[in-house]
Amino acid sequence: MHLNYSDEQLCKMVKNPKEQEGAFKVILKMYQEQLYSLIRRMVNSHEDTDDILQNTFLKVYRYIHTFEHKSSLYTWIYRIAINETLGFLEQQKAQKRVQESATRQANESYHYEVQTHNEEKIWSLLNEGIETLPARQKMVFKLRYFEKMSYTEMADLLKVSEGSLKASFHHALHKISTFIKQKSE
Repeated sequence: MHLNYSDEQLCKMVKNPKEQEGAFKVILKMYQEQLYSLIRRMVNSHEDTDDILQNTFLKVYRYIHTFEHKSSLYTWIYRIAINETLGFLEQQKAQKRVQESATRQANESYHYEVQTHNEEKIWSLLNEGIETLPARQKMVFKLRYFEKMSYTEMADLLKVSEGSLKASFHHALHKISTFIKQKSE
């Protein structure tokens, strides 16, 4: 099989059903090595290069009847190879973005789970600590910490002085802090 066909001869052969397969084999032999080198310089692996090259020649085979001789056949095939390679690279970038996004979400989810677990542990320790308080300190702490009541409001409600409530809250806070530190060690 000689490889000295003009673009016109090859295109004429491709249009003839009896010569179509032979013409395509000639095109493959003529341009395969050049296109492989071109694609290989743009992608990282031999396998990816082979896949892109195969897709290029599939498109050439499928669309050669649309070739309009506005450029050389090699230039037309070269453009198909470049477009296939760029499409592949874009797809790789998109896959990488999806993987990075999934990894980021997984990490955030893990961080959230750890954070949630830590928060649950702290809340559990806080509640345990509150239960160790004397009744008055427990009530003052809950009203101040959870209900956000001012000392004035608590003094009116409980009929005690603000100073007494401040002291009770301070002692309760100290006891709970000590309890949490001891349990966390």
